[in-house]
Amino acid sequence: MQELIRRATSHPNAPFSGPASPIASPLAKTSKSALRRIAPLHLTRRTPPPPPPRPPPPKKSKKMLELEEKWEMELEDEVEGWWALTDEERQYWRRNKRNKELGYDD
Repeated sequence: MQELIRRATSHPNAPFSGPASPIASPLAKTSKSALRRIAPLHLTRRTPPPPPPRPPPPKKSKKMLELEEKWEMELEDEVEGWWALTDEERQYWRRNKRNKELGYDD
């Protein structure tokens, strides 16, 4: 690894090639005394407030509610053992049905 770093910095236009640039770089090693001058965080600093809650989902229109009810009835007929499925599995089927009917691509 050191050999790779040595090769990379040996090029004349390398960004971190050492003494070629007389300008002090902000990426240069800082001294301990400079770090001590940075003010520490206040001891009684409060934690920031939590982010605001997510806005509620928009209300579904009457037409959309009717469509979802129709899809639910179709799924009951199409899917074998619909009543035995868990809530997650039913949600998965509903989502797929909605995406198929509304033309969303996965």
